[in-house]
Amino acid sequence: MNYLKYIAVTVIAIFLMASCEINDDNDSKKDSLYVKFINEQASQYTITTLQTRNRGAVDTQLEPTEPWGENILKNGQRIAPGEHIYFSLDLPDGHWAEYRLGVDNGNAVEVMLYDQPNYDGFTNLPITHWGSDKRTVSATIIYDNSNQTITVSGWSDWAGIDE
Repeated sequence: MNYLKYIAVTVIAIFLMASCEINDDNDSKKDSLYVKFINEQASQYTITTLQTRNRGAVDTQLEPTEPWGENILKNGQRIAPGEHIYFSLDLPDGHWAEYRLGVDNGNAVEVMLYDQPNYDGFTNLPITHWGSDKRTVSATIIYDNSNQTITVSGWSDWAGIDE
């Protein structure tokens, strides 16, 4: 009888240790999101600045509480139309971040899109950590003749890395 108790306790202990190891691995993985960011081929401008800030849980629309992060593009890095970069974000699973862009206006002058008077393009552009620890995000940037601004005319954000 004592022999069966010993076996039962041993099996339970092994199961609990295995469960703890699995949870530890998943918890550390959930706070990081690997992102492929694409400047779509249809874009008319090269991206020179890409900044993010975390916005909280996906199901909330709270006002931003964090400042914009540093430019993800370092040392003069740029994303021309049709090109992409990879980076990691410290973003918990089930949360989202927004991004904003600066572009070369074609005359070697950087224009931050949302700082333009009359800007009427997309804002609150999302990068969500939902459904996968990898994300493909893209933007299309064009000149809007009616508002006379450089604008994000389209964007996408989906789970997984689109190769």
